[in-house]
Amino acid sequence: MPEPRAARHPVARRPLELRHQPLTQHQQGGGGDPEAELRRLAAECSRLSHALMIRDAPGLPQSDRQETAGATARAWQDVQWRIGELAAQLAAAQQVLDRAELLRRRQPGAPVPAGPDAGPDAAPASDLTAPNGAAELTALLHGPCEVVLTGATGAPAEVVRLPLPEVIKRAGEHHAAIVAVAEAVASARTVVVGQLDPLARRFAELRTRALAVAVPAEVLTGAEAEFDTLRRVADRDPLGAVDGVTWRAARERLAAQLTELGVRLGRAEELRVRLPSLVDELRLLIGRLDADETEARYAWRGLTAIPGPRTGTEPAVAGSGAAPGAAEFGAPVPQAGALRVRLRAVERRCRHGQWWDAVDEAAEPAAISAAVTAAAERAVRARDAAGLHRQRLHELRVELRGRLDAFQRKAFSLGRSEDLSLTDLYNEARRQLRAEPFDAEAADRAVTRYLYAVNEEGQA
Repeated sequence: MPEPRAARHPVARRPLELRHQPLTQHQQGGGGDPEAELRRLAAECSRLSHALMIRDAPGLPQSDRQETAGATARAWQDVQWRIGELAAQLAAAQQVLDRAELLRRRQPGAPVPAGPDAGPDAAPASDLTAPNGAAELTALLHGPCEVVLTGATGAPAEVVRLPLPEVIKRAGEHHAAIVAVAEAVASARTVVVGQLDPLARRFAELRTRALAVAVPAEVLTGAEAEFDTLRRVADRDPLGAVDGVTWRAARERLAAQLTELGVRLGRAEELRVRLPSLVDELRLLIGRLDADETEARYAWRGLTAIPGPRTGTEPAVAGSGAAPGAAEFGAPVPQAGALRVRLRAVERRCRHGQWWDAVDEAAEPAAISAAVTAAAERAVRARDAAGLHRQRLHELRVELRGRLDAFQRKAFSLGRSEDLSLTDLYNEARRQLRAEPFDAEAADRAVTRYLYAVNEEGQA
């Protein structure tokens, strides 16, 4: 691409006249058809004049706008001088062509427009026989054509004199250079827009899906702002964007963001389908857990701890060692109420359609389910343990009765059947053994005190 013309200095200078070779015989009209050349030059000038309508040419609308930036703005800046010279060249060429057309009409046999189609410069019929008309037309077409080039603000205009074919040739070169930039911009824009189109379709799809799962507005706003920035860069600087590392990185970042958004949307949609039924199932399981825990509590009602083993000769002490498994004695702490509270939070998500937020709590239903299962197992074990404990209490009561009766017979054999102190201890032990609910530790202490008293008498 030729270098742009240097900025014109405001100091006045003489008009610039480019010298050219004298006209050849063909140029003077001796060997060619000047009317055919006139038609050719007029057609080329018309084509370039139509192409100068920047707003109608593909890619060229950016040439006369200030919205371009970066590499695209620099590319258009490099050809701005060409656009100005092209307009000046075509204006000067059109003036010469208009004069040549007027001269051609004055040639013998040339068609003359009449009536309303006649222009203001149409010559009368008596002027159409001018001598040497072909030579005049050739000289006009190949004579100096003055092109007035407007300088920078405050600088004087510059006049360039060239033959008309050379002016039109240079205008064609300028047009080709301008079109090359326009095509490069259009091609780059096609590429970058093509790269954004899949993201635009993906974003539109995600936006539609987001409505069904209550995605917060700020989530979509952030992605939309990123996309608008990319689209604005693609529109203002397609040349810089097509090979730009920054633009490509931003596009890849947005693609990753949309992928992440799509993954989370998929999870939210999955929760929207299965979470309501899962909540219903958990509600039933917690209800059953509540029943199991209630049953375990009732199973342990009235049951007391079984005292640890003793030698039978020492008095019982309150709080003495417990039997194996005492750590699991009694019904477990109820869990149904706390689990029901946790489930209500999940139910609120379902009730309000907050599937997007529910993704952050997606593990909660599984955690509740695991907690329900563990609590239910503990409740069942506690209920079964209560039955075994009740059986052990019955066996202990029978054992204590047997020991009490045996030591009563021993007291009789020692002649202490009328001993009031032993009688009181015996009656207290009998009362504890008959009490309901049966207090195993109290009964064990009462029987042990009686046995201890009998043994002391025997040793005395």
